[in-house]
Amino acid sequence: MPQSSSFVGAQSIEDFHLPPKAVFDRAMPRYPNVWFYIDASLAKSYQAAVKLVTDNLKNAMRLREFYGPFTNPEGCDFEVRLEHLQPWEELKHRSLQHSHAFHMRYYYTALAQNRLEKVRIKWSGREREFFRFAASAHYEVEHTNPNHADVEICPICGRTGEYSELKGNLVELVHDPLGLELVMTGKIRGQIIRFEDWEQREVGSVDGLKKKFSVEKFIYPAQTGDRNTLRIGVIVIAPR
Repeated sequence: MPQSSSFVGAQSIEDFHLPPKAVFDRAMPRYPNVWFYIDASLAKSYQAAVKLVTDNLKNAMRLREFYGPFTNPEGCDFEVRLEHLQPWEELKHRSLQHSHAFHMRYYYTALAQNRLEKVRIKWSGREREFFRFAASAHYEVEHTNPNHADVEICPICGRTGEYSELKGNLVELVHDPLGLELVMTGKIRGQIIRFEDWEQREVGSVDGLKKKFSVEKFIYPAQTGDRNTLRIGVIVIAPR
């Protein structure tokens, strides 16, 4: 839902004028569930706007970047990961035990090629230009575990809790909204996520960008039309 004190005049997801899934590479299986909107005054070019977000988010969350070649790129430009989070240890299911990975793929080239990289939205009572790009974030069994990527009964990344009654694709209905929750709040199922080391520092979220910018966050239900993911988040970044 939109924030009550928002500078952005968005009452619904349609106010952000999201493009159709068809503009992206056919290898992308799901509609992107994270959208970054960057006030055009913050960047001299589209490339600079993308770099502003990806560099600052990398530093805020200590994300490791991968530029390929990928085993399964899903049409992305590049991806970021965090591995070995929240180990699930269960004596009754030793063969299914695993830690978790936050995995996010970035998409921006397709938007630029279709001249959809810039859009006007209402901000502080008037229309302003914003650069934008997309990402697909999910939370799953870590990549080096033989059970990657799905363990249905896992209380962390499985079809459990609030997601237990949802029927359909596990990635669309569970992994995607969990990944969105982490990048937006630094939490999974309401629990703060920390690195598995001696310091146990919080993994963090896009809120880490608030030290430099105004950051507003919106989450909307999806699963309509070509938006085959449970929820879509929009992050609006503007001058402070």
